[in-house]
Amino acid sequence: MSNPEVQAKAQALMAKLEGQERIVIDEIQRLHVRKQAREAYACCVACFDKAGTAGPSETLGRCVQNCQMPYQQASNILQQEVSNYKNRLGRSMQDCQDKVRDMLNPGDENDARKMRKVEDTWLSCTAKSVDEHIALLKPLKDRIAKQLAGK
Repeated sequence: MSNPEVQAKAQALMAKLEGQERIVIDEIQRLHVRKQAREAYACCVACFDKAGTAGPSETLGRCVQNCQMPYQQASNILQQEVSNYKNRLGRSMQDCQDKVRDMLNPGDENDARKMRKVEDTWLSCTAKSVDEHIALLKPLKDRIAKQLAGK
């Protein structure tokens, strides 16, 4: 879309979505993942204290690895869920592009009325997709929180 007004509206929609995503991910990080990271580091310190200067390196390594496992699992859960969400969003946005592409015929770029209709269709589809994906953030947050509570 080459219309600056349409581009500005699309950028505003994406900024709105990204802002909401940031809030949800930050909350998950603060309430769940950081706690597990702190526990992992405290556990690792205990491994070093326990091993002292004379403990075998293999024992220390296993201890540290075991300490980090819950944090790694939590990070993986968060990463996988966010990745799935982003993939779904990408498919939705691609669907909007496909709808617009299906509307266009050779030479339509010279028809201002047709291009305005195409831009309006794309913007409407994009706005709907953004709103739907913002609505998916709470269930996403709840699902991640439940998974992390089990770790």
